[in-house]
Amino acid sequence: MITDAAFPVLSSDELSCLRKTAQSRDYRDGETVFQAGTAEIDFHVVEFGELEITNPANDDQHVVTHGPGQFAGDIDLLTGRPVIVSARAKGATRILQLPNHKLRQLLNRVPSLSEKLMGAFTLRRELLSQSGTLGLRVVGPPYCRDTTVVREFLYKNFVPFNWSETLTDTVRHSLEAAGIKVRTPTIECAGGQVLVNPTLRELAKAAGIWRSCPTSEVDLTIIGAGPAGITSAVYAASEGLSTLVVDSLGPGGQAGGSSRIENFIGFPAGLSGADLATRGVLQMLKFGAQIVAPVAVQRLEVAQAADDFHIVHVDCGAAIRSRVVLIATGVNWRKLSAEGADRFERAGVFYACTAVEATLYDQQDVAVVGAGNSAGQAAMYMAECCRTRTVHMVVRSMLGPAMSSYLANRIRNMPNIVLHERSEITAVQGESRLETMDIKTKNAAELCQVPCAAVFVFIGSEPGSRWLPPEIARDQQGFLLTGADVSRAGLWPIADRDPCPLETNLPGILAAGDIRSGSTKRVGFAVGDGSMAVTCVHRLLSIRT
Repeated sequence: MITDAAFPVLSSDELSCLRKTAQSRDYRDGETVFQAGTAEIDFHVVEFGELEITNPANDDQHVVTHGPGQFAGDIDLLTGRPVIVSARAKGATRILQLPNHKLRQLLNRVPSLSEKLMGAFTLRRELLSQSGTLGLRVVGPPYCRDTTVVREFLYKNFVPFNWSETLTDTVRHSLEAAGIKVRTPTIECAGGQVLVNPTLRELAKAAGIWRSCPTSEVDLTIIGAGPAGITSAVYAASEGLSTLVVDSLGPGGQAGGSSRIENFIGFPAGLSGADLATRGVLQMLKFGAQIVAPVAVQRLEVAQAADDFHIVHVDCGAAIRSRVVLIATGVNWRKLSAEGADRFERAGVFYACTAVEATLYDQQDVAVVGAGNSAGQAAMYMAECCRTRTVHMVVRSMLGPAMSSYLANRIRNMPNIVLHERSEITAVQGESRLETMDIKTKNAAELCQVPCAAVFVFIGSEPGSRWLPPEIARDQQGFLLTGADVSRAGLWPIADRDPCPLETNLPGILAAGDIRSGSTKRVGFAVGDGSMAVTCVHRLLSIRT
């Protein structure tokens, strides 16, 4: 049962281990143990009595009650973000209280406890998100570009929120009294704070997920929090390297927009890109890595000598000094060239397919464009989560060569997927929202106009390398050359050593995952690249010493 795994009871041995570093505190009936909005809360385990968890955003509604041997908290114990629930003693209660900064030490020292806690943290956040009553309240029209950006950002950064089309009377009156003209979206935060059409940085600060870039020097800076970047962070931090990850949006990368990944080893039933990202981030945080998002890299200043630091300049004003830099910024989907596509971007035309979009377009016909695994996963997800909708899959050539065979076979056998091969969307239309699309099929005399509420696009990819200095070597498509490819091209500048397998022509600058020339665009390959990158980091650091 998912509830059993989400709310386990610690064994007597685990409690004994915890007592060595935790303090016992007694609470009277009804006394507050911690309050919503508190950052970096301690780890609380019930010795006797009960600990009631309530939701202050919903009139202190009961969420769950923890009994002896059970513990409070979810992933925010590791992220350090402000908690979204409150806790109070129910009857005379004794709590084992472990300072937050000691939790990672405990997790790394006691594997059985780590497994139990990490599993529970993940499941609890999933349950909280599904409840629809906890977290921020996002208000905005359903087919609004800015509202979609907010919802996608919060979803990608696993921040619980509930979405509504209508402001509460209290908030509306307070905004009107202050002379504030409501522009969509509006976010109602804990403590009464209201944001009107905020920037992502403002939203991150209000949600408690913003962290300033560290001012101290780090061993490894990873640019990009996709599978390659997160994997590198897990391995590097677990091996004692000071590790920082920066991303312009949040964890997950392109894989984070996948509804279901089924060909990644160890997950036979598949998992969503968001779930994969959540698990990876929890692992890296457990080992002490840091992540900062949203932050964009403005400039990379390459070290001029072997013992100098590379400097990563980011848009929050920080200059991160790093011994090694890993570029893992992946790729971006190419834009749909159909007439009207720009007008409906993020308001009907999307370049990701997650639960956010699936909920928004429930019971409505949609289209998926592309012939790769990402497109196939999106088509199956949209078809399975609503059997009454029709999913039009539009493929420029034929379905099969670029897609795993198991997935292509499922698509052909799915009754509510209509496959349009040798076809392309030439235009999308609608008044206040997307309503129809024109499909042109090769050798067909006329266009076919089809009702459609949303189009999900997964067509080709472009490397996320435009921000990089021009001197970094690229192939003809713009992907970064590394290792032997750099040597063969005669671009390696050092005579007394060869480049590491993932090292670019700029010594100490690595590339991993989809952005690397010659890589296979699969999650498993990116994960392999990420682990190999840490081997390169160790070698480069040994050269410096």
